[in-house]
Amino acid sequence: MTQESDPRLTESFYDTVRSASDVLIGTHLNPDGDAIGSALAVSLWLDGLGIPNEVLCHNLPPSYLEFLPSSDRLSQSPRRKGHDLAISVDLDSLDRLGSVRPWIESVPRLILVDHHIPHEMPGDLRIVDPSSPSTASILTDLFARLEPRPGATFTPGMATCLLTGLVTDTGGFRFPNTTAGSLHHAAFLVERGASLSQVMDECYLNKDEQSVRMLALALGDMKMSSDMRLAWVVLRPEWFERLGAGDEHTEGIVNEILSVRTVEAAFVIRAGKNGKVKGSLRSKGTIDVAKIAQSIGGGGHKNAAGVTLEDTLERAERTIYSHLVEALESR
Repeated sequence: MTQESDPRLTESFYDTVRSASDVLIGTHLNPDGDAIGSALAVSLWLDGLGIPNEVLCHNLPPSYLEFLPSSDRLSQSPRRKGHDLAISVDLDSLDRLGSVRPWIESVPRLILVDHHIPHEMPGDLRIVDPSSPSTASILTDLFARLEPRPGATFTPGMATCLLTGLVTDTGGFRFPNTTAGSLHHAAFLVERGASLSQVMDECYLNKDEQSVRMLALALGDMKMSSDMRLAWVVLRPEWFERLGAGDEHTEGIVNEILSVRTVEAAFVIRAGKNGKVKGSLRSKGTIDVAKIAQSIGGGGHKNAAGVTLEDTLERAERTIYSHLVEALESR
């Protein structure tokens, strides 16, 4: 039995939430569709129970996710005090909360809902299943089981948010985590009022000009190993300055270079703040980039992971390159 299907956890989740008077919801910095979709779905579900709540995130949502119902309720700091329950979603480590971490940690009780391999074990109640394709999938099951309870309504807005999390974390149902279960979840969410065509269009056909131009620069500067099994790009700081671009305009670049027929692993790195370097790692088949990421200060899933290194771009490039080459050569 997986954690999220344990009826005791379902009961504990409901009882804990019902006893709360004000809830603070948090998710990871640089949020993707699963992070924001899951956080907003929890917020909308709490609305149905009549429980006041706020949604915090270090970064505001990227423009392509602004279509989500109530996306304007995301904030970078709480508007009031007195929260007695925090719910964190899509989060494997509290340090990934960024600037909102102190507010989440100050709340006396914490529920964690996640599908990553955990770095830490925070939370008074943990609903975690690394085999799930997305946090949105876990919440879909959870909210469906709780629906008969008073006020626990599964609304079309929630369905849209959760379908967005599922779509983005499965790469539009292209990644290996696309299973019969994830497709059943998608069908269920469409039945509950979500539009699959709308979610697909908003997530994949709604790019800013900066995103397309950044992709063009990245593809033009793509590097490949001599055996053409590894591809990577170093996103130059001057590109961001020239385009007026930010982190949100790099979404999807690593998947594009992974699409080369011979490539089995790929990474993209960029300079972050405070002398840190951020990296996105992807792979096909049996190459486990999550293990590599964990060994150098990151985490994620077998075929999709991220890292943050306190280093220069040049040294970070060599570090990630050497680890991926070693993984490829050991096959």
